[in-house]
Amino acid sequence: MTTRTARHLPGACLLGATLLACHSTAREDAFLATRVPVARLDSVLRAADNMRLPLADARALLEVAPDIGVAATPPHDTMTIAEILSWARTEHARKQRAAAETTAAAARRREIQQQLDSLVAVMVVDKSFLPKNPDLERYQDFISLTFAYKNQGTKSIQAFQGDVSFVDASGDTVYSAHLKVDGPIAPGKTRREPGRIIRYDPFRPGHQRLRSTPLAKLKVVWQPNDAVFTDGSRLSLVSVEP
Repeated sequence: MTTRTARHLPGACLLGATLLACHSTAREDAFLATRVPVARLDSVLRAADNMRLPLADARALLEVAPDIGVAATPPHDTMTIAEILSWARTEHARKQRAAAETTAAAARRREIQQQLDSLVAVMVVDKSFLPKNPDLERYQDFISLTFAYKNQGTKSIQAFQGDVSFVDASGDTVYSAHLKVDGPIAPGKTRREPGRIIRYDPFRPGHQRLRSTPLAKLKVVWQPNDAVFTDGSRLSLVSVEP
């Protein structure tokens, strides 16, 4: 009798496991068919914390629940858990694509920025103050800045632009402005342009410091963001998503 019982024990255990699995599947199917307000998904999941779902499905539901109404908008106010799960999988895939696109765009921006940084050397070769002089038809005070640009690349540049800043010995920015330069510069060549004038405002501290600080004590910081070459090609941060 003992031998017969022992002989049938594995079969009984297997049958019990099968019945348990069927019971678990039935509970899971019933749970997935439950229709709930999507806005209350978080509380529904907490109430069903003993429900056994595949790990990927559980993660998808837990991931989307906090985003409902904030970063994710469900297609309907009321849905079955199965419908929410399908939508959650789609949301997860969308987030992964968006993250990959953001990473790729950031890498592309870094690559372009490195190329732009090494393309043109921007130098200020002279700084002067031009006081008002009606005899010269100059009816306001001006600061004059004379720039020179060296093409350090291998292609002829037609135009470029960016932001230029003047930084003092302590690292503080004295003055900054947007700089746009037109006109071809061949590779390896330097072009000096006539002085650019700034209408002097004695009530602006930046203008006061730019006028009074000797050029030798100012560091020029160049931050380019766009360059157009004579062959029609372009290197630009403007068209790359941040």
